[in-house]
This record gives sequence, structure tokens and C-alpha cells, in this order.
Amino acid sequence: MNEVIAKVEEQLIKENLTFKSKPILIGGMAMEYYGIRKSGADIDLVITGEDYEQLAGIYPDKRKDIYGDLGVTPGIFEIWRSIALLDYEFFLKEAIEEERVYVISIDR
Repeated sequence: MNEVIAKVEEQLIKENLTFKSKPILIGGMAMEYYGIRKSGADIDLVITGEDYEQLAGIYPDKRKDIYGDLGVTPGIFEIWRSIALLDYEFFLKEAIEEERVYVISIDR
């Protein structure tokens, strides 16, 4: 298993995070997955609106709103409903499917 994916999956289990739809790995961890550069300390994900609503209910004190992009930050995760108002369906196109997550397409 890819080292990056193993780390993401380990952290998902540690934080007891579950989703109805597989989250999409973006940001530094996705860059490390593709061998572009090492990632930082956090793990960035994009999730569906439905999964966001569930997570926001569980972590009301961890919610963020950056110019309409809604997110939740449990543990080392930054989990977003959208980035620059682009949603899950946008980032899902051509994403690579792993066991518990998708990885954003290098073209996105």
C-alpha cells in the first residue's frame, strides 16, 4: 500500500471518521502521493454535502466558513464541502480510487 494512503487511512481510523461517500484527498498529501513534494502536517479532504452536514453536527465547535467554503477540522484533518466553491463532484472527476479514499486527479 502507498505510504500516503496508509497514513491517511490510519488517521481516519484514529479519529473514528466515517463517510457515506469516500472522501477525496487533496492538498499536500495528494502532492506527496504523486511524488511532487512532501506534505505538511495536516490532511485535506473534500466530502459530499451530506457527509459535511453529518460531520458538522458531530463537531459544531470545529466548523469553518471561508468565503462560503464550509469545513470541519477534527484532529489533523481539514475536511471541506467545497474549495473555491468547487464541490465533491468537480474533484471526483478522474480521481484515483483507493480503499477508503479517492485521490484528486493530478490534472485537477
